Amino acid sequence: MISNISKAELKEIKQNLPDYKKVIEQEDSLIESGKYKKIFISVFDHWLTNEEASEMIFVDENLDELKARRKKFKLVAEELYKTTNIYFWKNKRNYRMVLKKPMSYKDVLRKCDFDNLWSQSGKRYDFILPEFSAIYSEEWDWTNIIWYTDEKKIVPILKIAEMAGLNILK
Repeated sequence: MISNISKAELKEIKQNLPDYKKVIEQEDSLIESGKYKKIFISVFDHWLTNEEASEMIFVDENLDELKARRKKFKLVAEELYKTTNIYFWKNKRNYRMVLKKPMSYKDVLRKCDFDNLWSQSGKRYDFILPEFSAIYSEEWDWTNIIWYTDEKKIVPILKIAEMAGLNILK
């Protein structure tokens, strides 16, 4: 079950992640302001060339490789859930963003749907991580983004990603 958050939790989120809504919506003006920086975690150990991308991103027919990639991102989600409070968001009527907190790891799995992750899926979830002053966003190409305000605070996230077998790309 996913529950509503308390006023204290909302206050912590707003304090540690100013303008978090604009980050989630990837509003250009906020991104250009430099308030948030981004770092990438990926199954790849380098930025792919166009030629490499067409060969290495689309592995949907290779079930073993697909499962291995899914497992890495799933492990990140599991370790983050064990380590800190995770919050999700959703839009309600009139584009009102509402934050929710998963009450169990099963809630996280349901939201992320790792068993259906494939080369072109993405943008299904963001983890709002106030303790780390970060937002972890799923992308489509086996590379996710960590938006952050303080690089020192995201060190635990980067360690989790590396432990899961993912690579850090800047």
